[in-house]
Amino acid sequence: MAVHDDEVKEARLTCGGQAEILLQPLHTVPARRWDLLSEGADAALITRIDEERTQAVSDVVTPGLQGDDPAAVVQAAEQARQLLARHRAGRETRRADTGIVLIEACPAVPHLVIVGGGELAELLTTQAQVLGWQATVAYAAADARTLMADRPAAACLIVLSHEPDLDIPALHTALTARVAYVGALGSRRTQARRAEALTEAGLTEEQLRRIHGPIGLDIGARTPAETALAICAEVLAALR
Repeated sequence: MAVHDDEVKEARLTCGGQAEILLQPLHTVPARRWDLLSEGADAALITRIDEERTQAVSDVVTPGLQGDDPAAVVQAAEQARQLLARHRAGRETRRADTGIVLIEACPAVPHLVIVGGGELAELLTTQAQVLGWQATVAYAAADARTLMADRPAAACLIVLSHEPDLDIPALHTALTARVAYVGALGSRRTQARRAEALTEAGLTEEQLRRIHGPIGLDIGARTPAETALAICAEVLAALR
């Protein structure tokens, strides 16, 4: 489909251009893709389109699964995994010997697992909604562990609690499961207390360095609303 010259003026567009549109019957898209998306997991769709644009074959790619990809899409599959690792959604195309390969990356929507309640937890939930993310407040360590286990690709742990029985188990789970973002609110004394307890629980210095604390980007935040913004900004920066 192309739009140029007089057609641009008639359509009141700022410029012309050309686009190719791919129409696929729904049943030709692997069911696995819909399952992954419904689970909130990372998933990419690799579609091989022949030179005549008459046939399209799709395969699903996930970050940790190395499938039996045809030779024509091996590089595209690796590129898709890199996009998912950086939580970058979008579409890209690559040229192959047999035609075109279309990459559609759909990273998991971030899910803030907020440990501990209060005004900041409410503001974080609101800020997450503005960003199109999900957020759940957990008041028990078991609930936090369940939330992170249910959607590990999406989970981002934010610890607001200063209770050892709550924050230590949650942090331990997140660090051993390699949750994408782990942040903890608290003073230097609180951070030191957590580090000591986590070390006694068997975690390494490398694992402890993954904790963002003090939590949030340094944007001069003073109010709870500004702190919620700084935390979400840091989550975004860490994911990207």
